[in-house]
Amino acid sequence: MVPFLCSPRRNILFDLDGTLLPMDMKEYIRIYFEGLTRRLSPIPADTVYATLTEGIGAMMKNTGEKTNRQVFADVFTRRTGVDYYAGEEDFLQFYLNEYNRCMDACSPTPLAAQIISLLQKKGYNVIIATSPLYPPAATQARLRWAGIDRFDYPLVTTFHDFYTAKPNPDYYREVCARLGTTPGECIMVGNDVEEDGAALETGMEVILVTDCILNGKKLPTDGLIPATLRDVLTWAESLPALA
Repeated sequence: MVPFLCSPRRNILFDLDGTLLPMDMKEYIRIYFEGLTRRLSPIPADTVYATLTEGIGAMMKNTGEKTNRQVFADVFTRRTGVDYYAGEEDFLQFYLNEYNRCMDACSPTPLAAQIISLLQKKGYNVIIATSPLYPPAATQARLRWAGIDRFDYPLVTTFHDFYTAKPNPDYYREVCARLGTTPGECIMVGNDVEEDGAALETGMEVILVTDCILNGKKLPTDGLIPATLRDVLTWAESLPALA
């Protein structure tokens, strides 16, 4: 049972993959790479894999001089010899079509919509704080799989216009800047000890969703509040409505 957070915070940030959208991450990655490799042929599969691996790593280390899209585009163009921007439309078509097969690795739950609906009715700002490593079409697809694409959000983070990514604490500061708020007015809810736990460094409280917990580096979880997604619903029910 999640303890009641004695100082409710108006902005509640939610991770998506493994949090609001339970998934088998290994299976998701397998389906994702297989589909994208087919879409990007005749680029060799090993080149696609190396490009995505380096591109994701570069975005995660982005220091803010370029958007994550620009950082990825630089890696893609250098690695493949194909201008990313010239072929971006085909790249985005993947997310509108073959990408939907990745839903087979997911286990959507009605709890996600129940939590968001309840929090919004009580006056809280619900932010989709998924690491901005994807274009908007990909994030929108996963919101749809999770059954939560019908809600309005003040912010959904994507690679198109974000300059940082998890686990960089500056990602959370960038979110706050976009919202015109401070970390002290935010709670982060996520399942990745490293990526979502980084919000602690900014002064946010962090609820660690344990249903699909990720902690590959076996990092300490001190300061994180463990909870199942159903616990999060119970916690949301306990929160007061905001004026």
